[in-house]
Amino acid sequence: MAKITSAYANAMPKKLSIGAIGLLSLVLSQSAFAVSCNFKNGDIFTEICGYLEIDSVQTGGQLKVHVASTTSNFDVHIRRAGNSNPNLQSTSFSGAGNYTPSGSDYDGLNWGSAYTINIPANWTSGIYEISFNNGKGSYSEFVAIKSAQPGNYSKVLVLDSSTTAFAYSPIGGKSMYGFNSNNGKASHQLSTERPTGRGQWAEHSEFVTWLDKQGIAYEAASMMDLHRDPSLLNNYNLVMLAGHNEYWSKEMRDNWDNYLAAGGNGAIFSGNTMWWQVRFSADNKHMICYKNANDDPLYGQDNSRVTTNWFKSPVNRPENLSIGTSFQHGGYANYTTSGQQYYVKNGSGDDGSYGGFKVTDATHWAFTGTNLANGNIFGRGDDVNSRSVVGYEVDGALFSMSNNKPVVTGEDGTPSNFQILATTPAYAVNSPSLVPGVVHNNYAGQGWGTMGIFQPTVNGGVVFTAPTIDWAEGLNDPQVGLITKNVIEKLKTRGQSSSSSSSEPSQSTTTTSGGGGSLPISGLLLGLLAIFRLKPRKQ
Repeated sequence: MAKITSAYANAMPKKLSIGAIGLLSLVLSQSAFAVSCNFKNGDIFTEICGYLEIDSVQTGGQLKVHVASTTSNFDVHIRRAGNSNPNLQSTSFSGAGNYTPSGSDYDGLNWGSAYTINIPANWTSGIYEISFNNGKGSYSEFVAIKSAQPGNYSKVLVLDSSTTAFAYSPIGGKSMYGFNSNNGKASHQLSTERPTGRGQWAEHSEFVTWLDKQGIAYEAASMMDLHRDPSLLNNYNLVMLAGHNEYWSKEMRDNWDNYLAAGGNGAIFSGNTMWWQVRFSADNKHMICYKNANDDPLYGQDNSRVTTNWFKSPVNRPENLSIGTSFQHGGYANYTTSGQQYYVKNGSGDDGSYGGFKVTDATHWAFTGTNLANGNIFGRGDDVNSRSVVGYEVDGALFSMSNNKPVVTGEDGTPSNFQILATTPAYAVNSPSLVPGVVHNNYAGQGWGTMGIFQPTVNGGVVFTAPTIDWAEGLNDPQVGLITKNVIEKLKTRGQSSSSSSSEPSQSTTTTSGGGGSLPISGLLLGLLAIFRLKPRKQ
């Protein structure tokens, strides 16, 4: 292991006498020497923590990190997240300070000068785990390292959900949610240079682990790369979202829409997608989201950038136009109130679909090889080796029934060519009716998650959407895995059709059996996250 002392290392404090140290030990409690990195979800780090600067990270470039540690010396280990990927690089540093965030540091931590880590040019673009270790504890951050030559290794791109991680992180005292903010009050502005933890990265880790197991080549980039670079997506044929990708800037959405209009394809394996519009400071070091349009200084000045829900006035740009669905007409698959879960698997009223998707068009190429028929349920997690793909937030399009088939109404902005392939019941907390769970102009007057496929523009690319946060958690279900592979194989080439009548996807580069591994995460953490993420929706 190479010993490297950062050129930007903090100056070491003056030495204290033994007597002074003894006096301090009597006056100060042991906790006074601990790093405070509490993510309010069960993850608490007291020995070491760190964050990355917001600069774009690419192969052959540099990664700049800031560290708080109870020891001066620490190591940074880097590995590409995925299936059994080993540690690629270890670097030792010294001079770390023991920083404790104050109640106002959410708008800008000051954990000393940056430590610079060089990224080898021969690394493959992907999601990487950055592990900080000081011998007493460890902490991990994740980062999307983009390719210096986008599209050279693979024409398939995975985007991270870094903006959502910024919004939920409580480090420094506040997030964009009251439930994990000081005094229960959210902030409309947050620093993008803070620890984000592993919570918003779990599904990405599982997704890329599965891609590795299936031998599916991909590259990765961050949402901030999408924000900064209008030409980034043009290098790819298929761009995929996974997990929880809730916060989008106007630049991000414009670049996504332009890419699709130019013939690029999209695959959405995420829920609560494109829910809030945000904007950034000129240096990208601060993310802004007032959530209430009337509070935003740009209201009436530049309504296209007002930070509220995309579908609301004065933005009036429903996310359905870009992704086909909305959390507004979907909701929670596992909503709990007063200790009771609304949809209970095998409970009262369960027709077998709770926690899974019910097929509505089994003739579509997405289901090739699955042996699924109309009315069949998949992804429910009934197999001992499987987990439910539906949860905890799912998105949907308004629809009615015609000849026993769900057909979109288009009232919500969903393009009329959106073909519903499967549905799942959801509790619509944010229903336009203002009555939780009730969506008057939807089928059966309730929320639904709608898996489907469409073309946002004439002659543009195809978008497939499996609109649920937990899709990646069920990828070792053979049918879920095969559907995912069918979509990737079909859409990794431009010029495809979304219709059922098109040719079946090629299986030449991957096997036809479903399945794949997943990165385990404790049940306790998942439960806590599910509970916490429900609370903001009810405010």
